[in-house]
Amino acid sequence: MRLIAFTVALIGGILVSYTARSFASGEACTLITQIQVSAALEVPVGAGTPIASPSTCQWIGKGWFATLTITQPLGGKGPVDRFNAGKTSTMPGITIEPISGVGDDAYYVYFSNTTRAGLGLVVRKGSSAFEIRVYGFDIDRAKSVAKTLCQTVAGKI
Repeated sequence: MRLIAFTVALIGGILVSYTARSFASGEACTLITQIQVSAALEVPVGAGTPIASPSTCQWIGKGWFATLTITQPLGGKGPVDRFNAGKTSTMPGITIEPISGVGDDAYYVYFSNTTRAGLGLVVRKGSSAFEIRVYGFDIDRAKSVAKTLCQTVAGKI
């Protein structure tokens, strides 16, 4: 019985440490290339730059930019819990719109009745979640750009 408990604890520790390492030191910036972001935004962008934490990256082009945030555990909630909480949010002025064809589950999030204020596409794949946010586009174009980038990231997670 001790051997089973030890084995379970060891495997759990390995998985937790792998998850922690998998998004360390700018890892988010390696999930999409500068060329892929430039193609999706249809403008040249600079190299991805980590912002706020190693699990967040941004690419900036003239008038348009994109960010990628890998959802990390926070306040006792894991990435899937945080994804589900966002999906059911009812904040005034915020639109949550389900979308299929990206990851296991996904939704757009944006300010209602605005244009070019930024649009996020939040994706759950397995036990991971992430968000691509794009700025500078009208809402319909932003949806297409975000979906293209999220499909790329989802293919690597």
